[in-house]
Amino acid sequence: MKKISNWTTIKIILLSCLAGVLLLTAVFGKYLAPYDPLEVNYALSLQPPSSIHWFGTDKLGRDILSRILCGAFSSFSLTFVMLIIIVLVGVTLGLIAGYKNGLIDHAIMRLADVLLAFPDTIFAIAVAGILGAGLFHTVFALALIWWTKYARLTRTLVSSIMHQDFIVAAKLSGAKPHKIIWAYILPNVFPQILIHAILDIGAMMISLAGLSFLGLASQPPLPEWGYMLFESKQFMQTAPWMMVYPGLVILISVIIFNLLGDSLRDKLDPKQS
Repeated sequence: MKKISNWTTIKIILLSCLAGVLLLTAVFGKYLAPYDPLEVNYALSLQPPSSIHWFGTDKLGRDILSRILCGAFSSFSLTFVMLIIIVLVGVTLGLIAGYKNGLIDHAIMRLADVLLAFPDTIFAIAVAGILGAGLFHTVFALALIWWTKYARLTRTLVSSIMHQDFIVAAKLSGAKPHKIIWAYILPNVFPQILIHAILDIGAMMISLAGLSFLGLASQPPLPEWGYMLFESKQFMQTAPWMMVYPGLVILISVIIFNLLGDSLRDKLDPKQS
């Protein structure tokens, strides 16, 4: 069991380093890009990978490597902004539902059940169709569905510890509800919420990339990995590198964050200790 724990720790360190490299690339990608990702040069249109353009060029002659490096910021920033919104809303409502119980709990959970009846992607497409395509509308639509997961998770975790001795003792000592939540409840439920948030990074990235692939999220000319796939779909046979490289970086990013979340879950699982 100790060997398993040590190997899990090593995996967490390695995967954290890889995740850090991805995030640093997202922050400094525009400085690492060898070319201007927005510069159009029709003379270089659809050039295959070479020593000059390592990942080739797109239909407008723009360097794909530069667009991937600069697009990392858009892809990750959108994902983390949406994740922060979802976690804040979901955890807040889950804490209220788990602590208050009664009518408030029932109302929040029934609202979550209603929203969960709609598939997230289809709901986002419907919202984009009503409000119009755009990043704000897409993030809003996905956040409107995904907060329910964190609300239900938090509510379940809070309900499981509400009758434990340290919570009862805090109530008997006259502690205010907000102090009980911040000092006693939240620290006990936060590790599980953090693990689920890390695991959801990959899923959210795929969801945003998928909606961008449909032309509903990112709009030209700013580079974004999902929209790069959208631009490349008509050149799948004649210029496959336009789709291969953006798809590959999305795949690698999703795998890294999924493995990191799994490793953290194994590390914090009491059965592994």
